[in-house]
This record gives sequence, C-alpha cells and structure tokens, in this order.
Amino acid sequence: CSLPMAKYYIIKDADQKALYTRDGQLLVGDPDTDDCRAEKICVLPNRDLDRAKVPILLGLQGGSRCLACVQTEEGPSLQLEDVNIEDLYKGGERATRFTFFQSSLGSAFRLEAAACPGWFLCGPEEPQQPVRLAKESEPSVRTEFYFEQSR
Repeated sequence: CSLPMAKYYIIKDADQKALYTRDGQLLVGDPDTDDCRAEKICVLPNRDLDRAKVPILLGLQGGSRCLACVQTEEGPSLQLEDVNIEDLYKGGERATRFTFFQSSLGSAFRLEAAACPGWFLCGPEEPQQPVRLAKESEPSVRTEFYFEQSR
C-alpha cells in the first residue's frame, strides 16, 4: 500500500492476541506460542461514507486482500477477498461492504460492519480460531480491539 495516508497496525484482541492470516482466514493467536506472525494491517479511510463514524478499510497482505462483510444463509459473515485496498480507496460506493466503522472505547476500538449495521468484528473464544462478525447490542470484551502502530 503506497498511499501517503495509509497507516499500518498490528491489531490485537482484549487478550493481546494478534490478528494473523492462515489458509485464507483471519485468526487470532499469540506470535510467541502459536506459530503465527502478526499481520500488519493497512488502514485507509472510506471517504464516501459519514466521516463522523470513522469509516475505514482494512487491507491485509500488503493491501492486496481486504476484509469484507458478505451475506450468507446464516447471516453476515467475514471474508478475505482478493481486492486491492488502493482500488477500494479510490472506488467509493462499491467499497461499503469492505468498510468498518471504528468507534473508541477508551484505548480499545470496536469495528462495526458498514454493510451490516449492528454486526461487529468479534474475536474467537479460543486462540487460532477465525475472527467473525457478531450481532451485538451491548459492547463485550470479544469485540474490543487494540491498534498498535507498525511500520
């Protein structure tokens, strides 16, 4: 990701386990004990949605894959898609399903799927399990994430 406004983060859950990718899935694990490497996530704004809600795009693997909200028979689901974050940044409206509204809770953040209001990025109960979307009316520790700036 070469755009000057791009920022890179290591994103961790409330247990300080980092997000990483393996076999096309976004998982949570401890790089020291779970044989994984924390993913550097490229974050860019979605300029076409309400800026007051802090709409962001999340690019993984150097910005070549992005986290998306897709509708399935079971309801909204997370998916990694082969789409360049810079194209989404320039593309506007079609980027809504790749957009998450970032709201702060003290030093933590919650990420609500723009395409699925009320559904939030949610860490798994167990390490090395996929991150998912969860319907939530009240904040829970599983939907809190911490952003550590990275290079």
